[in-house]
Amino acid sequence: MFGAAYALASPLSYLFVGYDSQLLQLTVGAFFIFSFSFLFSGFAIFASSFFTALNNGLVSAGISFLRTLVFQIVAVLLFPLVWGVDGIWVSTAAAEALAMGVSALCLWKMKGKYHY
Repeated sequence: MFGAAYALASPLSYLFVGYDSQLLQLTVGAFFIFSFSFLFSGFAIFASSFFTALNNGLVSAGISFLRTLVFQIVAVLLFPLVWGVDGIWVSTAAAEALAMGVSALCLWKMKGKYHY
């Protein structure tokens, strides 16, 4: 998905906002930045599903809650202060990366309990 989003950022953006060159430039830049979130998102989704399958709903819900609410809200509120409009798009990738870190930590801490 990262490769497809990165490669198709310009044509897809042009399809929707080709009528305005400034908006097109902003949209292509946002698409490029947002595409990096795809590199991290699968890991947290997998880990949450994995713990659901192991009947550990608390860890699964924790990962999902942190990923979709806590990390995303904090990043959306803080990153635009540093990077302006681009901070909004960086926040998604940062939230996914943080969720990946929490997921990796949970997988590492629970390996003794589940013997995987």
